[in-house]
Amino acid sequence: MHNLASLLMQMEKIESEINTRLSNLQDRTVQGTTGDGLVRVVGDIWFNIKNITIDRDKLAAQPFDLATLEALIAEAVNDAIRKTRNLLKTEIGGVFGGKVPPEFAGFFGRSGANGE
Repeated sequence: MHNLASLLMQMEKIESEINTRLSNLQDRTVQGTTGDGLVRVVGDIWFNIKNITIDRDKLAAQPFDLATLEALIAEAVNDAIRKTRNLLKTEIGGVFGGKVPPEFAGFFGRSGANGE
């Protein structure tokens, strides 16, 4: 019974530390860019996109067809998501000594071509 109580206390401590870290990141934004700065996306740590900006000067200097511009926007959004996942992985992983438990791995993206 002592082991169960100890385990519950440890879990409460971990939960508290995670909540503290997330609270400290609450107002943090992450920026994704693509097309050499043509498209910039700003999001928060909850994966909400706050702003998408297209640099009109760069767009005028080299016009893009609609399909290319849409693809660049998608790339910038994915860049912001990737950066958000890495930020959260670092913060949450710090609670576990730098390693994210396997149960949370899917939340931080799939490992694959980019080694993430």
